[in-house]
Amino acid sequence: MSVDVDIYMNNIIKFFKENQNDLLNLVPKDKEEEFYAKIREQAFKNFNKGEEASLTQPQLMEICVRVNGKDPVLDKKIKDIFITTKYGLICLN
Repeated sequence: MSVDVDIYMNNIIKFFKENQNDLLNLVPKDKEEEFYAKIREQAFKNFNKGEEASLTQPQLMEICVRVNGKDPVLDKKIKDIFITTKYGLICLN
């Protein structure tokens, strides 16, 4: 095990324990342990590639999408179809 990953995970868990509303904005309460497990898994992948253990924003967003039961590739394609304007979302399809 990596000390860097352990420190990162302790900081993540501490942050979300102190800021429960921020956690609930990302994942349901009953998916909290799955969320942490996927973050740990990605942090190890990053560390093993010689990168920082901390996750990038896209990595964290993908984990949130997966934990919430959606397909991140399909979700991104759907979001790319719509454009946000001052009048709301529009689709050029």
